Amino acid sequence: MSVVRDLRRVMAVALAVVLVMGSVASQAGAGAGAAGMKKRPNIIFFLVDDMSADLLPYMDVVSGLAKNGATFSDYYVSNSLCCPSRASMFTGQFPHNTGVATNKGSDGGGYQAFEKHEGRTYAVALDQAGYRTGYLGKYINEYPVPAGYHVPVGWDEWHVAAGGGYSEFKYQLTRYIKEETAQDKPLDPSGGKYLTDELGQRAVDFIERSRRHAPGEPFFLQVSPFSPHSRIGAKTGDKEPRFPPARRDRPKNQFPAGEFPHGDCGGPDCAGIDVAALPAFDEDTSDKPSWVRREPLGAGVIKELRKDFRDRIRMVQSVDDMVERVLGALSAEEQRNTYVVFTSDNGFHLGQHRLLRGKSTAYDHDVRVPLLVKRPAVGRPGDVTVDAIAQNVDLFATFLDMAGVRGEPRDGRSLLRLIEGHKVKGWRDAALIEHVKPDPDAPGEPDPDAEEPQAPANPGPPSYAAVRTAGELYVEYEGEARPEYYDTVADPHQETNDPANARTGELATVLDRLAGCGKPGAVDCWSAAQLG
Repeated sequence: MSVVRDLRRVMAVALAVVLVMGSVASQAGAGAGAAGMKKRPNIIFFLVDDMSADLLPYMDVVSGLAKNGATFSDYYVSNSLCCPSRASMFTGQFPHNTGVATNKGSDGGGYQAFEKHEGRTYAVALDQAGYRTGYLGKYINEYPVPAGYHVPVGWDEWHVAAGGGYSEFKYQLTRYIKEETAQDKPLDPSGGKYLTDELGQRAVDFIERSRRHAPGEPFFLQVSPFSPHSRIGAKTGDKEPRFPPARRDRPKNQFPAGEFPHGDCGGPDCAGIDVAALPAFDEDTSDKPSWVRREPLGAGVIKELRKDFRDRIRMVQSVDDMVERVLGALSAEEQRNTYVVFTSDNGFHLGQHRLLRGKSTAYDHDVRVPLLVKRPAVGRPGDVTVDAIAQNVDLFATFLDMAGVRGEPRDGRSLLRLIEGHKVKGWRDAALIEHVKPDPDAPGEPDPDAEEPQAPANPGPPSYAAVRTAGELYVEYEGEARPEYYDTVADPHQETNDPANARTGELATVLDRLAGCGKPGAVDCWSAAQLG
C-alpha cells in the first residue's frame, strides 16, 4: 500500500538530512513542572528492555509507583524494535524523522544512524540547565566501546555495557565519572555480578556522588537494564535459560540453585503460572494477514514458551529489587522532590496469535507498554489513571517540562499536565506505529531482536505503518493488498480481523497524514494525530 511502499526510502532520506540544530537550545524557564517547586526536581528514569505489560502484576515495587502517581493505560511506542524506539525517546521524534529504522548500521539503523542526534537529546538540554546527569546500562545498539571510548555530550556519568549485557553475567561496563575518571575512562569486567544488580549499586553510587559533587543541584539519572531481554543466540536445550534470571530467583532444584522451590515470581508460585492463560494465546489466525497464519502450537512448543514466561517473570524480580534499592537511597528531602518514571522500550509476545518469541508486530502486546510516573511527595496526592493516548516521543518534552526547561517543539508533547491529573484540551486522538522489516542478511553482528528463522516460528511482519486510536487498530502492510482492522473496544486482544470495515477508509487517510508528518512541507505530527 502507498503508506508503506516507500517507508525504507523515507528513512534513508531522513538519515541523510543535515541537522541544522546540533544541540537543543534550552534555558531554565517557568515550565509547568517548575512553577510550584522551590527547587528544581530530580528525575529518575527506569527504562527496561522488552517488558510486556503482562509482567507488571508480578512486580510489587514498580506497581507501587502508581500510589500518588500516574498510570498511563494507553501508552504506545513508535516502533517496537529497541534502537528505533530508544531514538524516539531521546529525540522526541518518530522513526521516519530520526532516520533510525532498525538495530543495525548496515541496515539503516543502530548507532551509525543515531550518532548524529547525540547533540540534541534531553541529556544535553538538562545538562545545559544545570542538572547532573547519569546514564547506566543499555544504550543504543552497536554503540562501540573501544579503549578511550566516546561519551556522548550531556552525560556527566556514563556506565554502559560494552558487550555481553544480554547474558547478564559476561559483560564489561564503562565507568566514566566526569569529576573522577574523565581522563582514564575505565572499563570494568563483570566479576560474575548479575548486571541488573550492578546497575542498581551504581545508581545508588551516582546519587551519593551527586550530593558530593553538585550539592544543592538537581540530577537526572537514567537506569536502563537489559532485563527481561533474552540472551543472544539462545537455543532450545541450552543449560542456561533463554531469559536468564538472577541466580537467587531460579528454581531451587536447578543449578545454580535459587532460594525458592520453583523460583521467585514475585509472590505467586511459579509452577502455577501458565503462558497459555495469556489473552489470544494460540488463537485461530485464519482471519489474519498471510504472515501471521499458521497451524496450532504443539505441546512441545507450548512447554518451552511456558518456561520462557516464568523465566521472564523471574528476571523482572531483579528489576523490582533494583528499583527498590535506588528509591531507598533517596533522602527524605530527595523523595519530596523527585519524579520517578518507569517504562519499557517495547513489549513482547510469547504464543499470542500463534506467534512465537518476538515483538515486531502492531498488536498491543508488542507496542502498548507500561508507563508509570511517581510524582514528588510535595505534589498533588492521589492516584491518577491516564487514558489519553501517549507515546514514547512524548518523553523528551516531558523531561524538559519537569525540569522547567524550554526546548523547540518536536513530534511529541509533554505529559506533565496529565501526570498531575489534569485534562488537556486538544490532546492527540491517534498514535503512529512504524516498522521497517530488518534485512536478515545485513552485515555485522547478530541482531539481538532478529526473528527466529526456523519452523515453527513465523517469518516476522513485513514493513508496515499503523494507527492506534482509543478504540481501533488499523495496519497497512507492504505487499498485503488488504489492511488489518480491529475494533479494540469489542475485541481488546485483536482476535477478529475485519479488513472490510467501513472505518478503514477514514483511518487510511489519518495514517497517510501521520506517516509523513514533520517532513518539510508536511503537516506537523501533533496536528496529524487529530481525527477531528
